[in-house]
Amino acid sequence: MQYGGGGYGQRQPGAPKARIVMTEARKSYVNKWQTDLMGAPCANPGFCLYAACCNVCVAYSHRKEIMFNDLTNYTCCNGDTCISGRCGEKSCPEFCLCVEAFCCFPSAVATNRFMIQDEMRVENTPCDNFLIGFMLCLNQLACIFRVAAMISQNDDIERAADILDCMADVTYCSVCACMQTQHQEQLKMRNPNARPPTQGVIYQMPPGAQPAGATHFQQQHYQQQQPPAPTYGYSQPPPPQYGYSQPPPPQGGAQYRY
Repeated sequence: MQYGGGGYGQRQPGAPKARIVMTEARKSYVNKWQTDLMGAPCANPGFCLYAACCNVCVAYSHRKEIMFNDLTNYTCCNGDTCISGRCGEKSCPEFCLCVEAFCCFPSAVATNRFMIQDEMRVENTPCDNFLIGFMLCLNQLACIFRVAAMISQNDDIERAADILDCMADVTYCSVCACMQTQHQEQLKMRNPNARPPTQGVIYQMPPGAQPAGATHFQQQHYQQQQPPAPTYGYSQPPPPQYGYSQPPPPQGGAQYRY
């Protein structure tokens, strides 16, 4: 199986387990975002306004930047959906990325965020988690009230559903704009000499320890103002192992993430 480029080809059974592994792995990250969600609009107000008005364009451009403008190994949502690798991404990655950003915008933004976090070992702040959780809960609550209003045909519930829909839309648009601004500020910290993973490098997992779907690459080239770090380029020790050994990082300032 070939790793790199932010995705893989055909999805295999066992990916849900791999997502659990990656979720647990992200809890060990200790690097901080350059700005939290609350401070993102003040950190770059112009870009935040652009992200609010042209959110799909920002999601598209961020994915290309994360993948070093090379979509050779692009797959939908970085391989995290059941249709990833089955939509003709190899033949027309630019078009497929446009479709993902337009039709699956929430997943596109979330995928960009996960890719940045895994590459730079960045953890969310408690405030970030609260804002994201509040946005999701409000959307779910609005959906529940809308369904209840359709079933009951009650005018009061209908009005409550309208109010919740409006609140959910405003929260969703504002949080997504702040989130993409946060991504923009973080990407500025990339090492300008970083390069994408070398094409053709193949890593084999030990038998029985290859969680299909955990084929995301980790490119370690985060530029921070801190003392020299170990092999991984960070101030913390290498990440814990999750069921298999990690191979040594390839030359060129990039390393695959699992």
